[in-house]
Amino acid sequence: MGKIQSAIGFHYPKVVIPLVDSAQNTIEILMYSWKWYGHETAGGVQKFNLSIVAAARRGVKIRVLLNVESMGHAITKINSRTKSFLERYGVEVKWGQVGVVTHAKMVIVDDNILVLGSHNYTKSAFSRNQEASIVVDGRDDIIDYRKYFADLWKQFG
Repeated sequence: MGKIQSAIGFHYPKVVIPLVDSAQNTIEILMYSWKWYGHETAGGVQKFNLSIVAAARRGVKIRVLLNVESMGHAITKINSRTKSFLERYGVEVKWGQVGVVTHAKMVIVDDNILVLGSHNYTKSAFSRNQEASIVVDGRDDIIDYRKYFADLWKQFG
């Protein structure tokens, strides 16, 4: 079994940002709600966002699958804004399926590290909510999650 580490509550960015910063080849993200706080560079979510941008700038291939609800829905508006920002930096972003909630929250770094849990990429998830996520470091231990992301990515081509 691979190494497991916790990313509980407000510790999530302290645990996950270094993983993003160490990515060499790929980052794949499946996310329900992802906010872009362009006016708050010091906040945990925006620090995470900026680490994603830095990874893209250094040539890491980043693919993101975001939840989409009906047009005009709050989550769709939030994710549309983030999608726009991410695409400016060369991140490939796709929508899930309307009518089927993409509720999973996971990150796969270099096909070797999985972050899986309840954290959305929002200020409340990084500071106030009761959130719990884990990090699994072990290529063979995350095969099912890599396949799951690949299958969803292909499905929403």
